[in-house]
Amino acid sequence: MAGLIKRGDIDEVRQRVNIADVVGDYVTLKSAGVGSMKGLCPFHDERSPSFHVRPQAGFYHCFGCGEGGDAYSFCRKSIT
Repeated sequence: MAGLIKRGDIDEVRQRVNIADVVGDYVTLKSAGVGSMKGLCPFHDERSPSFHVRPQAGFYHCFGCGEGGDAYSFCRKSIT
């Protein structure tokens, strides 16, 4: 179908992109221990950071609102 992105292309982006770099364009991230970073969630208002990014695993999760996913899903959610 015209206009659809191939699944293989999406999977390649997921493998090649550093999620901390992608999320870092929207959220100020600080170290939160070994292999983890945290910041204020861009998907809901909060005062203390509950948004965690694990660059080596390639995932993010907010313990406040429950949003989570990978770099591709973060971009899709941030654009809309």
